[in-house]
Amino acid sequence: MIKNLCLPVLFCLLLLPGNKANGQVNPLTDQYLINPFLMNPAIAGTERYAPLVLNARQQWMGWDGAPASQNITYHTRLRSKGIFYTPRGFRNKGKNSFGRIGLGGGFFNYAYGAVSHTGFHLDYSYQIFLGPGRLSFGVAPLFFQYRLNKSGFVLPDPTIIDPLIAKPSESLWFLDVDAGMHYYTDRFYLGFSAVQLLNSAVKFGQYSFPKQTEVSLNPDLATTTYLYSGYRFTFSRNFAFEPSVYLKYNFRNGAGIHLNTLIRVGDSFESGLSYRWKEGFSFLAGVQLDNLQIRYLFEIPFTARVPNRFTSHSVSILLRLGEPIE
Repeated sequence: MIKNLCLPVLFCLLLLPGNKANGQVNPLTDQYLINPFLMNPAIAGTERYAPLVLNARQQWMGWDGAPASQNITYHTRLRSKGIFYTPRGFRNKGKNSFGRIGLGGGFFNYAYGAVSHTGFHLDYSYQIFLGPGRLSFGVAPLFFQYRLNKSGFVLPDPTIIDPLIAKPSESLWFLDVDAGMHYYTDRFYLGFSAVQLLNSAVKFGQYSFPKQTEVSLNPDLATTTYLYSGYRFTFSRNFAFEPSVYLKYNFRNGAGIHLNTLIRVGDSFESGLSYRWKEGFSFLAGVQLDNLQIRYLFEIPFTARVPNRFTSHSVSILLRLGEPIE
């Protein structure tokens, strides 16, 4: 038991960035209420089904050049025929009678103003028993293109040729890595993840910002860490209540705290509220029809940088593929 308890502690220490880095929350991974797999590759293979999720998000509706994102993800667990599981996915025929390996991946695109990112990630997880639940370790390399469209840039003096915007558009390719761990039982979960561990930098040609001797660390490429936990209270067969807390941190913008509540009524309906400290409120509603689930997330900002009339909207469609793990 002591050996098993040391594993998650050492893994967390390895994921902590050693140097100070600029960063902000990635607009994709911050959608954990819609699709937690975006935030942590260790979640791959932890569901009863193999979920295929399509999601679209428009932030700050009505703001010209506001962030918009689209993504599609899929993950599953490798298992053998004839294995028996409980309804929550836990083995009931010996320690080796469950699939230990989870696989997944996804494609993503998001853009704001003149900047856009397009790429994909491949996810791998490995699960072990720990106490009454399972502990999953995950890693995901991701490959994406960073594009800068300068066609709309306006110079103060149009007679001066600025070499920084001589080309109408430029692009760079990046290889990065996400990693995390996720512990779960039939009611409780706890996890930690680090997104974009390589803390990549942007430099077009010989020019960089803020000065030519330094390479600009783009906040969308810097490392972001998450620590989260939740518990599901079941009051009856058709009613469950699930509070959760998510902590995020980056070395440029500081810490963020998200407090969430989720209510499930039977297997057909769910709703939730989220308070994001110094960011805003969000409301989630979802319906499920057989293997199809549709979720809608509405967000209201209350920060001086974004007036509250610029609301955000997300729509998610989830298809449960394959046979359920029974």
